[in-house]
Amino acid sequence: QERAVRIALVGGDCFLIGLQPILTHMSKNKSGKFSYSPVSVNFLVEVAKVLFSVGLLCCIGGGKGDAALRKDKQALLSVRGFLAAAHKNRLLMVPALLYSANNYLKFAMQLYFAPATVKM
Repeated sequence: QERAVRIALVGGDCFLIGLQPILTHMSKNKSGKFSYSPVSVNFLVEVAKVLFSVGLLCCIGGGKGDAALRKDKQALLSVRGFLAAAHKNRLLMVPALLYSANNYLKFAMQLYFAPATVKM
């Protein structure tokens, strides 16, 4: 059952990633321009991801190895508990920042290229 869930998640991710350039192109108005600021939307999505990550870090701590933090549920919501969990996961900032920059560049490319050529 766990394997089926993983396959479904990967398949769903591939499907949604494939739809992204098409949906971006379809969101243009009749004059071929966006009625919203695509850069602002991308920035707000990244801010939402950060807030979601911080929320998860507060709720579940630093992962499986944080038994001491997990025993005391209040410690997870304290500044000290948050800083301890953040320090433990500090190396994850590098790929997260690269991923964020990559997302921005991919979205910026979608603004100028046809949907069929974005994934090439």
